[in-house]
Amino acid sequence: MGWNDEIKAKALDRLEDLLNGNMRAGSMFGPKEYVEIYTTCYDMCTQRSPYNWSRELYQRHGETIEEYLKKAVLPRLRDHTGQGGTILLTELRFRWQNHQIMNKWLKKFFTYLDRYYVKHHSLPTLSEAGLRCFRTKVYDEIKEDTTAAIHGLINEEREGRIIDKSLVKSIIELYESMGMGTLDAYNRDLEQPLLKFTRAYYARKREDWINDSTPDYLIKAEDALEEERKRVEDYLNAASESKILKVVEEEILEKVETNLLQKESSGCRALLQNDKSEDLQRMFRLFSRLENGLNPMADILQSFITEKGEEIINSRKARLDGGEKDKNDDPKFVKSIMTLHAKYLNVVKKDFSGNSLFQKGLKDAFVEIVNKNVGQFTNAELMSTFCDRILKSGGEKLSEAEVEVHMEKIVQLFSYLTDKDLFAEIYRNQLAKRLLSQRSTSDDAEKLMIAKLKMQCERSSRRRRKVCSQILLLVVINDQNSKLGCAPWTQN
Repeated sequence: MGWNDEIKAKALDRLEDLLNGNMRAGSMFGPKEYVEIYTTCYDMCTQRSPYNWSRELYQRHGETIEEYLKKAVLPRLRDHTGQGGTILLTELRFRWQNHQIMNKWLKKFFTYLDRYYVKHHSLPTLSEAGLRCFRTKVYDEIKEDTTAAIHGLINEEREGRIIDKSLVKSIIELYESMGMGTLDAYNRDLEQPLLKFTRAYYARKREDWINDSTPDYLIKAEDALEEERKRVEDYLNAASESKILKVVEEEILEKVETNLLQKESSGCRALLQNDKSEDLQRMFRLFSRLENGLNPMADILQSFITEKGEEIINSRKARLDGGEKDKNDDPKFVKSIMTLHAKYLNVVKKDFSGNSLFQKGLKDAFVEIVNKNVGQFTNAELMSTFCDRILKSGGEKLSEAEVEVHMEKIVQLFSYLTDKDLFAEIYRNQLAKRLLSQRSTSDDAEKLMIAKLKMQCERSSRRRRKVCSQILLLVVINDQNSKLGCAPWTQN
């Protein structure tokens, strides 16, 4: 047959010379040469038996690739093993690119085999056979060395050195190709060892960083996570991102969360105390990556707010113990509670993105604060009297906007009262007195306040809704009487 004179001499030997650098790239096969070789293969495959050489050509195809890999590729790769990661990977990239060129041309020369012989006998296609040969003869022998080389380059980049990302990416694509349409080879031979090495690397970093302040540690942690995400984007398979980030999160966040949060001078409580908004936001972002990672932060917030509330309550108690007269009008105390709530409501919204755990922490803290009474007057009465102070003439000198802001803050505190009925009853009596004595500064303000209270009451029991509705009725009746020129409404 025409194997030696036609196919081997004119096609295969010439192709090997080209791949080995003995010929210029411009000496690749032209259309006429290609057609002659293809025709020879075609003729050898279309004759009747015993002159049909399809089976022999298929075997020779595999033998040609195998012999080339064993004689020209493996020795060069072995020579470069142990000379440094970049040298080995560069040689592998060159040999892998050459193999792809060889595979492409052999497929073109033997196209007729693929169309009929391979299909009829359910054999691997020529391209698949070429890949399998590279995998068994080359990849399986050097994969441990190349994997170690890739890991070495990745660790160099982690330490701030510049590496050839395009080189690493091309070798990653080789690992993907060795899976024959799956990521099995990539996952088994590269990703799994990479996850192990990554865990060990960040375990060492964790020990190096742990003596830093919590904000400094978290800055490094956030940078590391972003760098790992970018690393996957640059040259690893996208499916590795979640796995690598999970390993990093476990090593530099989960294993030291308690330590970081509870550091006396820089932990979560210290950041709250010193109003470190940016650091709190970073802490929230990072620990939200962990399952249940925000629960300890929310607990610290609740405890911290409760303590701040206790300070305000103890200050009032100290004033009373010091001889100050106990009365139902203590605007300083109410304003302090309002200010505390406004501050940490903003912290929850801004620094913790309104997360439900922190909302609950804020609520539970203020339920405890608002319902802890000092002296003979309840906080419900102090809050209602504060409303009376800002809504009646002769009280606080406030603009309409300031009155509305105060009303909103009082209603927020009202929502935490466990005995809303008591507040509503006191408020109704004080409202009636304002209306009877015509000392209310603004009917609109009265209606707005009642509307806000009613909205809160509607979330509670039917009785509370009834009480608030009765309060609202006082305003409506008084308003109608004024329009009709009648005397204001009076109680029986």
